Amino acid sequence: MKIHQGFLQNSEQWYSLRRGRVTASNFKKIITPARCEYSKQAPSYMRDLLVESFCPDYAQFLGNKFTDRGTEMEPEAREAFRAHTGLTVEEVAFVTNDRWKHVVGCSPDGLIKNEAGKYTAGLEIKCPSPFTHAEYIENGVLPDDYKTQAHGGMVVTGLDEWHFWSYFPGLAPFHIIVRRDDFTTKLEVAIDRFIEEYGAYREKMTPRLQAKKGDA
Repeated sequence: MKIHQGFLQNSEQWYSLRRGRVTASNFKKIITPARCEYSKQAPSYMRDLLVESFCPDYAQFLGNKFTDRGTEMEPEAREAFRAHTGLTVEEVAFVTNDRWKHVVGCSPDGLIKNEAGKYTAGLEIKCPSPFTHAEYIENGVLPDDYKTQAHGGMVVTGLDEWHFWSYFPGLAPFHIIVRRDDFTTKLEVAIDRFIEEYGAYREKMTPRLQAKKGDA
């Protein structure tokens, strides 16, 4: 894996690096988490990725009060994770993998190191509403909404474990360790298929989307 550092997530450099790349937060548009099938959203995701390349200044997602709150609370949640587990967590901006010529990447909320300084796992932090947080605790499993993201982190980084950490102040945290399994393998196969189809789609559509001299 290649670790990109020197800038923060959600910075201009981060958005620029992600633009046009297939990212773990969108792997659910490639494979369905429940039935492990190639997603019907894949063609529209290809179009979105290509349009991003042509319209770099257009913000498709501006966030809302819940995502803003989660971003603001993430440092507090990360420190709570460190205190709870005693693990060493390194913050990184973005990670890519040369298997797909760095077209595929992820933005982990942290990479976990052992005493020898070797990366051993990744970290996904969520700061949901107390109602959603309580639901996570009650169910006691990795939420389907983040299944592709956690397994996708392992696919991109090559690591075998991913920690899911849900945090809300005043409530017990929810912590589960996700390990490589059959779904991880199926996700890798789906990404291989998507990248091949995406390449063909870019080749077909790029000439049609490029503005020509005299176009309004």
